[in-house]
Amino acid sequence: MTLRPLLFSLISLFLVFLSGQTSAFESEKSRQLGLQDWRRTEAYYQECLSIKSWVVSGQYKAECYTNYHHFNSEADRFYEPHKRGDWVEMAAFNLWHPGSNTSPYKDYELTAKLINGYDLIAAMELLPSVGRDYDHNQRVRKFVESAPDMIAELEGRYQQNPSADLAERLVRLRKDLKDAPTLYRVPDYLVLLDELRKLDPSWSLILAPSGEAADEDFVQELVGFYYRGRTVKPMINEHCQRFRKKRHGPSVACYPKLTKSWMGESIREVFSRRPFMGSFISGSFDFTLLTSHIVFRSPENKDEMESILRPSFGVSHYDDLGTGSTKANYARLAEMKVITQMMQKLREQSKEKDIIFLGDTNLEADNDQWKRILDSFPGGELFIDTPTTLSMQYQLADGTFTKGLASDYDHIIMDTSETNECLKANGKLSPRVGNFLQGHMKKLLHQKYLYRTPESIPGNLVASKAGERRRERTVSRYRDYLEKRMTVKRNRIVVDDHRLEELVREFDERVFLSQLTEDNYYRFYKEVISDHLPVYFSCKKN
Repeated sequence: MTLRPLLFSLISLFLVFLSGQTSAFESEKSRQLGLQDWRRTEAYYQECLSIKSWVVSGQYKAECYTNYHHFNSEADRFYEPHKRGDWVEMAAFNLWHPGSNTSPYKDYELTAKLINGYDLIAAMELLPSVGRDYDHNQRVRKFVESAPDMIAELEGRYQQNPSADLAERLVRLRKDLKDAPTLYRVPDYLVLLDELRKLDPSWSLILAPSGEAADEDFVQELVGFYYRGRTVKPMINEHCQRFRKKRHGPSVACYPKLTKSWMGESIREVFSRRPFMGSFISGSFDFTLLTSHIVFRSPENKDEMESILRPSFGVSHYDDLGTGSTKANYARLAEMKVITQMMQKLREQSKEKDIIFLGDTNLEADNDQWKRILDSFPGGELFIDTPTTLSMQYQLADGTFTKGLASDYDHIIMDTSETNECLKANGKLSPRVGNFLQGHMKKLLHQKYLYRTPESIPGNLVASKAGERRRERTVSRYRDYLEKRMTVKRNRIVVDDHRLEELVREFDERVFLSQLTEDNYYRFYKEVISDHLPVYFSCKKN
């Protein structure tokens, strides 16, 4: 054998070896991701059972499955879609971590009034119980489980040696055991559902079965669908039904199958947070929605980069994609590319042709890569090219007035030739942004939270007398709320006074005092509602 053929043979063998190593790496990563998904699903399933037993029992029906959790699941008894006009309103809304220390001051009454203008909302950044609320719930659960044995032990001691002290401890322990389940702190996605049900008892929630994040150490986010049961009803999704297993529940919603058995290759490693899917009907209009909060940070590790880009675009480096692809956003592009591939596959393999994406893409509409992304879903169009994220600043360094808005990250994707129920008389979709910095919602927000004078602008930011009264009244109510919170410590129910004064001060600073600074001029809107605006559109029911 001459030198050149020998060299080619050695190179070929080396490339085969590398291919095997890469496949092994990807296979192991997929296995680890699958194991993490299963563990989280089981943990969230147990939390759902606790909520069902201790919180919502007697209020409405909750169903816990490993494909989704369904709260107020019997709302279809209200279903009369034609009594609410000819159109169904659908929206996407990133709710900005309700229930976390990042966003602890959300006004769920006002948020519910905003959402009540729609019939179906793809909601993002929902959270399970986190931080101290999670620790509190764990202590409550442990106490409820262990208290009966403690009572039995005390009763035995009392029978042998009756005393006033033992009798008093027994009375207190029995009372605490009775009261403890009521202390369970419900995740804030259900606090919002409670406020919605005050406006319309048919409001329900289909929630993803587990939270997900770019890293196990990050906050695990959930997504879900709030829907008005009078107007919208869940229906069987063909994809979820095809891969249905025990404990999955009726196949109305699920995470799409990201394995080789459906996509031809495993694509789980492309996603930090998988898209969630559900099917619904309103009148005679049936459709499938996918929603996702697309990853923001892209990994810098080259192996991870290739494991994300190879299944999505068939390249190994973001530079290979050309204009619009950067070190910061390539993972966002990859997730959206696979989502549109998935939408096309769903359309090809099911009777349902109305496949719609609603979500926070972390990509602006003018990115040059959208054409390549949408090519995977022929006929698909991207809607919403106006700002949907909030800016805290009144004015940018270049002198531009922000009007409280920044990037356009929230979008709608659909093929209007298939989903023509959503077209107006002019033959076009009418996508809109629900700007709560204007109109009626702004008025409601100002009535409760405006601290500065209405005409205040930088250079003359001063509190009004009415604002001072609002601030004093609202901060006092917040203090009262904190002072009434109870927890379990050392097997007793006690007042939860952890960081009480700090929490009151932080509330005052972030919601009220921030209004007198130029850099935080619009901050209070974000604190009490969200750092995103909802985007929405309408479709005919018939």
